[in-house]
Amino acid sequence: MSNPPAPPRLRSNPIGGLARGIGLLITGAGLVLRRARLFGLGLIPPLITGLVFIGLFVSASWVSQRVAVWVTPFADGWAGAEALRGLVALLVVVTSGVLLVLLFTATTLALGAPLYDRISEEVDAHAGSLDRQPDEKPLRAFWSTLKHLVTVAAITLPVGVVLLLVGLIPVVGGVLAAVGSALFGGWMITVEMIGSAAGRRGIRSLRQRLQLLGRDPWVVLGFGVPTFLLLSVPVLALVIFPIATAGGTLLTRRLVARAPVAA
Repeated sequence: MSNPPAPPRLRSNPIGGLARGIGLLITGAGLVLRRARLFGLGLIPPLITGLVFIGLFVSASWVSQRVAVWVTPFADGWAGAEALRGLVALLVVVTSGVLLVLLFTATTLALGAPLYDRISEEVDAHAGSLDRQPDEKPLRAFWSTLKHLVTVAAITLPVGVVLLLVGLIPVVGGVLAAVGSALFGGWMITVEMIGSAAGRRGIRSLRQRLQLLGRDPWVVLGFGVPTFLLLSVPVLALVIFPIATAGGTLLTRRLVARAPVAA
């Protein structure tokens, strides 16, 4: 039997889609804050992983100037060498920050999977019924998680290099790199935040998640970009994880309602 045709993308206009995405995050905050015990438990995983990734970010910032000198040997003797290397060092910090926020998110969600699954399940139960698929076996789930972390790193590293090079474009490069980092980071953060709710619906591979998000890109960015920016702030990241898990569940429900995702 042939697969059903892929559903068309939702035709959200940019402003309305962005607003709806932000609204899902706000609604998620309201739902999870009314579940104080779960919200409190949801703070524990990012507190543990956050200490590690803050250390990694500080280390990246510390070596950024050395990296800048290493990648700009041609600037030796230039009158503006220091300014150029300062810009490159800043871009190194920003690029490493994007990578670390994404890996921090994926690692935290993997570590706190039972807690975030429970938050997501309660939001699903509150919002209505779902056609739940069988869970993966523990060993397969562990392998899938490990493979996913490696894949996220493999995608993010080359994109980070591209953003670094874009940032070197005179005048507009810094702005383009910052905007690109926010858009890419927001999209990839949403891939992580829908993981629990999508997994219960049998949508587990990275390709399937990306296919799902492609149905309503503006809503995805409206949800993902603010989430990414908030997760970039160490203290706020603690409270955003349970909130974004709830919002990601609502987003998943919205996207899945269109039609099944192809296997």
